[in-house]
Amino acid sequence: MDKEPVAKAITLGWEGTRKNFEGLFGATAELKLTQADGPHIQVQGDTAWAMGVVFAGQKLKTGQVIGSAVFEADVFKKQDGRWLFVSHATSLLLPQQ
Repeated sequence: MDKEPVAKAITLGWEGTRKNFEGLFGATAELKLTQADGPHIQVQGDTAWAMGVVFAGQKLKTGQVIGSAVFEADVFKKQDGRWLFVSHATSLLLPQQ
């Protein structure tokens, strides 16, 4: 499951997530993510989650530079001794500049 900050709906499965990312980053020439807070990680049995805030700075192919603070939440499940990425959700915290 994936929910990006500008997506209008939740995306399920790899194909939908891949298409979501291609649309989200298709106009991006450069992307820099800077951890601003966290990640704050909790583990309970075979489930773990991480939350934090990143600053996403983008330079578009047009040359325009934009940036925003983004809250991220990720969920992981331990299966057969490996941690698998189960869910990713983001939300804009500040308007894009």
